[in-house]
Amino acid sequence: MRRPSPEFGPALLRAAAALRRWWPERALGVGVVVAILGPVLRRGYVLRYDLVFVPDPPFGAVVWGSGSELPRAVPSELLAVGLSQIVPADLAQKALLAACLALAAVGAARLAPVGHPLARVAAGLAYVWNPWVYGRLHLGQWAVVAGYAALPWAYAWVLGVLRPPPEGTGPGRRSAVAGGLTVVLGGPAMVLAAVLACAPALALARRWRALVAGAAALAGLTAPWWLALASRGGAVDLDQRGVAAFAVRADTPLGVLGSVATLGGIWSRHAVPVGRDQWPVALLALVLAGAALWGYVSTRRRWPSAAWWGLLAGAVLGTMVAVAPAWSVGAQWMVALVEHVPLAGAVRDGTRLLAPLALVQAVGLGMLVESLATAGGRALAPLVMVAPVLLMPGLAWGLSGQLDTVRYPAEWSAVRAEVNRDPAGGSLVSLPWSSFRAYRWAGDVPVLDPAPRAFRRPVVGDQDVLVGRDRIRGESRDADRVAAVLAAPGDPGPALRRLGVRYVLVQTDQPDGAQVEGRFVDAELVRRDGALTLLRLSGSDSSDSSERVGIVPLLGYSVLGATLLIALSHRVKRQ
Repeated sequence: MRRPSPEFGPALLRAAAALRRWWPERALGVGVVVAILGPVLRRGYVLRYDLVFVPDPPFGAVVWGSGSELPRAVPSELLAVGLSQIVPADLAQKALLAACLALAAVGAARLAPVGHPLARVAAGLAYVWNPWVYGRLHLGQWAVVAGYAALPWAYAWVLGVLRPPPEGTGPGRRSAVAGGLTVVLGGPAMVLAAVLACAPALALARRWRALVAGAAALAGLTAPWWLALASRGGAVDLDQRGVAAFAVRADTPLGVLGSVATLGGIWSRHAVPVGRDQWPVALLALVLAGAALWGYVSTRRRWPSAAWWGLLAGAVLGTMVAVAPAWSVGAQWMVALVEHVPLAGAVRDGTRLLAPLALVQAVGLGMLVESLATAGGRALAPLVMVAPVLLMPGLAWGLSGQLDTVRYPAEWSAVRAEVNRDPAGGSLVSLPWSSFRAYRWAGDVPVLDPAPRAFRRPVVGDQDVLVGRDRIRGESRDADRVAAVLAAPGDPGPALRRLGVRYVLVQTDQPDGAQVEGRFVDAELVRRDGALTLLRLSGSDSSDSSERVGIVPLLGYSVLGATLLIALSHRVKRQ
């Protein structure tokens, strides 16, 4: 018996209708990607601060969070490495960056309760084109931007729980859940931002089942973190000086509060958009922020009361946590929190918690533009829509040319192949002892040492971070032990062998690289290629294979995968 052929006509009609309905958002998503990433969409790697991708990355210790440092790159690194197994790693990097920006713009545009195309574009553009996003892109924190991009989708799920939108309006429930789940990529800080944004609305509406379901989902999604943290054992010794070093700072003449209100205040003065220190720009930015908040007030007529108050409460709470370390009492409170709560150190950079405030302002600006477009201010509506771009043109075209693509020298592939083919166990120490590098072939831009992501075996490197003149101590116990050995006079080889180190990689194009190599008297020279020197410490008693994955990482990712399957397959019922 012949099966009836599937009818594609209705499906094609629905797809065409959706394309017509949502074309402003789709055009916006493509537009912001081209406008911001245009010069780096060609082949090559973007290496900048935390943005480190390597060719053919292995599933090493960084991916599984099995090192002695805090699992900061879990699970974002798994996504990056997994995608790099399908397409070349440089293309995977561009795809992830583009997806983050497009997801943020489209999510905010579809979340705003507006119908006018200009208003939807205004909401999405405001959510992407602001000092918060500029600072994170400047620092190369693509995973943080991914968590930020998930926030509108997560809140769309909250709105769907409180009051399901009419058919054809707002993000679909399945897409809202899928987009919201990516918040886990942003790490503990962005998960906390999502909790601050979503939990108050559900609590005010007394949707306890949804609140419990959301908490269970977050517990499952973050299983790789807390299981890796629990298996690490012992207390997490965080440097208290990091609270002051990463505290919010005034980047405008308006002071701390004015800088935060305009979505700035990042701790790094290098990550501040050009022009924010000028009074006219700062005042116009403050006026725009105030107008956006006024627009958000009018949203109260279109959202359930709990949703309106909930998002506002989340923005206020996030802002309070962000600005607290700027004053002595708040700094003392944060120091005490860091001492007793292991994951509190991940939110020392409190400006990450301004994400709910950015969402409030984006929704409000969309409402303001719709009011202008429909009530006699049609000439002003396009101007207000593009105001974020006019106030901060430095975000365009690769942060005004600061982003560029480079290629790794051939010696990196050769050394990686040499180390990875060795079946013996033992770790690799990356020298000189500093967490950041500046390569001439990469434009001398500061970048995290690529070595931990290039090798299958664990790589021990400096975990300390320099913020201005302050050195903030890292959390890796292995790194502390290696640092103590390197600080002692004489040949460090014998002591490193007792720590289970098999290889030493010396990057001689870095400061003090040649002097560091000269200290290893008895080490075997395996390869000297370009600016890389590979030494083997013979006599190491580590004989197990370095490619094994422990049960804890596998369990954590299994829980995460099961949570994703349940969340994406579960049909949300009307409350």
